[in-house]
Amino acid sequence: MPKTYSEEERAQIIAKLKQEANLLMQEKGVKKTTVDELVARVGIPKGTFYLFYPSKEMLLFDVSQDFHEEVDAYIAKGMMNIREEKARKEDGRVDWSDCVEELTDVFLGAFEITYNSCLRVLLNPESVALILQKLPKDVWEKHRMEDEGRWDGLFEQLAGKKDIDTNAMVGSFMMIIFGGMYRCEVGEEIWKDSMRMLIKGVVLQLVGSP
Repeated sequence: MPKTYSEEERAQIIAKLKQEANLLMQEKGVKKTTVDELVARVGIPKGTFYLFYPSKEMLLFDVSQDFHEEVDAYIAKGMMNIREEKARKEDGRVDWSDCVEELTDVFLGAFEITYNSCLRVLLNPESVALILQKLPKDVWEKHRMEDEGRWDGLFEQLAGKKDIDTNAMVGSFMMIIFGGMYRCEVGEEIWKDSMRMLIKGVVLQLVGSP
């Protein structure tokens, strides 16, 4: 009979699988990350892996979702802190146009989480395609819709102008993210300052200059 695991044991195994999957994706990429190496690093039989995940791709997607949630939580917490620290208008709303520097730092921090995790690997369309091959369509569609709604809601909250082009704004941030893949080419010593300058330019257009 297959071994049974307590809830605590299951949680520990899943956490270890996710940890090693994140590291392996960054070290070797999606294609060269294998179930054999994952279970060897975690210290479980190969058959046990499939008690938790139907495929390697589902695990990798699950890991990427964790980092997506970490990025979302980082932005939400950053914005909450800004609200608490900044003076409010008479109607109770934050004047985001007076928070350009703070918002820039929040987005920069979120982008750094991306670059220091497996999300950086998944900026490569080929890597995403490899995962999508084994991912149930309904899982990906749900993720895509939630992702679109998340950006729309954030930009609507921050927009200093009613006529802002949300799609163009999303595209601008995506271009910054993809540009960050050339960190070594730009130079480690100026990468952060360069990213901050680009992000600040988009934030200024989003919330309007003070």
